[in-house]
Formats: sequence, structure tokens, C-alpha cells
Amino acid sequence: MRKRTHDLEERVKELDCLYQISRIVEKRSDLDTILQEIVEFIPSAWQYPHIACSRIILEENTFTTPNFQESQWKQASPVIIENRHAGYLEVFYLEKKPHSDEGPFLKEERKLIDALAERIGDAIKLMRAEKELSIYRKKLEEIVEKRTSELTLANQQLQKEIAERERAEKSLREFEDMRIKEIHHRIKNNLQVVSGLLYLESTNYNPNKVVEAFKQSENRVRSIALIHEKLYQSCDCKTLDFLDYVNELMEYLMHSYDLDTNKVIVKINVDKVHLEMDRAVPLGIIINELVSNALQHAFNEGQDGVIDIHFAKENSGYSLIVHDSGDFPKEIDFKNAESLGLQLVTNLVSQIDGTIDLNTSEGTTFTIHF
Repeated sequence: MRKRTHDLEERVKELDCLYQISRIVEKRSDLDTILQEIVEFIPSAWQYPHIACSRIILEENTFTTPNFQESQWKQASPVIIENRHAGYLEVFYLEKKPHSDEGPFLKEERKLIDALAERIGDAIKLMRAEKELSIYRKKLEEIVEKRTSELTLANQQLQKEIAERERAEKSLREFEDMRIKEIHHRIKNNLQVVSGLLYLESTNYNPNKVVEAFKQSENRVRSIALIHEKLYQSCDCKTLDFLDYVNELMEYLMHSYDLDTNKVIVKINVDKVHLEMDRAVPLGIIINELVSNALQHAFNEGQDGVIDIHFAKENSGYSLIVHDSGDFPKEIDFKNAESLGLQLVTNLVSQIDGTIDLNTSEGTTFTIHF
């Protein structure tokens, strides 16, 4: 059990590494800054991060972690750009560790370093293409400016050049949309893989606490994956319809806990608003945790129950209310609870600069303003 838990934690670290690399690339900084941030983040995904260092060699440039030094314990993968060998991604251990699949390295770390090298190559190719498009756009702007002053009488030629500029801008927008969709598509697929692994792990155990822990983890990952799925399906790939998201999340949770919809009724009153990912992700996890807690603990077996979810835009922000008709233990201080779910809720409310209150006079009501 301990080994399986450790292995699962390692896979989550690897997934987080891929996700963070995608976020770094999204910042659209200069190439040197992006590669330096990537190389400094990579060791955290390996089994022994405290003795790991990394290096990216790209043509004549080299990027290393502050603690970098070469050693005999090395794992490397080539960086390929447009079918050309452009450099290497390397990870070193500074101390000897027990032998595993590839020296002291795991076979999963081999897959991870290969995936990271491929992602780095793709990011460099993408940034170079964007730079070429930017240069082309600048040249077009210079041409248009020059023609405007010189060819005032040649209106037909001027219109032609304006059309060329508009086509170039359209190409840039389409290129950006494609890039964002690809990032969300990869993140969604990676999260779905972890969700599937957690489900498979839970089917191998009978003890209730282990199965419940895997189910909770699976639901958390699914709540995030669903956001990326909705973003990928949306027109602008940057915001999602929050009402549509909450409806689908509730359907998933009811199915996940195999509940009779005639016994437990979920009422959804959510304003028709579109939220960006930075707000949608923490809100999705908060709703998942509060509703899951109600479905698991608020109602005795066979007891009827009602869960109300209310989300509205206010003058200065938003409000989220999650109410259930069950009881909340009076002896528990929810802001200092040992429950991972309630700890997550409290931390995520702080993350979005919000406040949270609990009212137990009629059932259980959590009210969040942000």
C-alpha cells in the first residue's frame, strides 16, 4: 500500500511538471527566460529532487540549475527541432542512489524526460514561428505606412496592401487559437489519464477508507479536467460557461457516488456567466469538495436530502452558496479541520481573495464572497 501510494505521488509530480512547463511556455517571455525557468523546475519531478540538477544544451547556449554539476548518474534525451538534432535535456543526481530501471532512475522518469525534451522542441519551434510571423507583420505595417504617404492617388493598390495586412493578422489570430487549444487539449488528456489511473487503483482495494480516498482524488482531478474540456470546446478557449460546467459536474458526482436522484435532489441556481481558468479551477474544486462532503456525510443511508448551489455576480464580485439539508458536526471547526477536503476549500478561498462563512441553523450552508 505504501509503495502504491508513493508511486501514485510520483505520477502526480510528473503530471504537475508537464502542466507547469505548459504554463511557463504560455507566458510568452523571451526564449532564454522560458528555458531557464523550465530547467530550474524540472528536478522537482524526479524521485530525489533534493539531489537532482538539470541542464538544457541548445545549439551554442546552455541553461542550468544553480546547483548544477555533472556526475556519473545521468539521464538525457535529445531535443529535436524540425527533424534536426538541436541539443539535449539532461538530469543528474549528485549522490549515489539505489539501482532502479535505468541506473538510479525510474522507467517513468525516462518517459517523462523524453516527453519534456519533445515539449521543449515544440515550444522552441512555436516561438520561432511566432517571431517570423511578427517580423512579417512588421514589414507589412512598414509597407502600408510608406504606401499611404506615397500613393495617395493609387487607392486600388492601397486597398490590396490593407487586405494583405488583414490576412496576416487573421493568420496570427488563428495560430494563437490553435496554440491555446493544443495546450488545453494536452492538459485535459493528461488529467484524464490520472483520473483513470486513480479509478483503476481504487478497484483493487476493499477497505472503505482506501476506496473513498481514491474516489475523492478521482473526483478532484475530474473537476479540473472538466474545466479544460469545456475551455477546449469553447469559442475563445479562454473562458467557460460556468452554469454548463456546474450542471455537468453535478451529474458526474451523482453518478460517482451512485445516488438515487429521487432521494437526493440537487438544485442549481447559477447565473449565466463566463469565467476565466484562474477563477474556474479553484471554484470547481470548492464546489466538488462541499458537494462531495454533503453526499458522503450529510444524509443517513436511505434518508432524503436536498443540495442547493447558488452562484451570482454581485456589484463588487461574486457569491457562491452551497447548502444541504443535512447536519454539520458542531464539534468541528471547519477552518481548522483535519479533513483534506475542508482544508482545500479554506486554502482555495484564500487563493481567490475571498471570505467563507458557515451557518448550521437550518442544515449546512457555506457562503463564499470574492
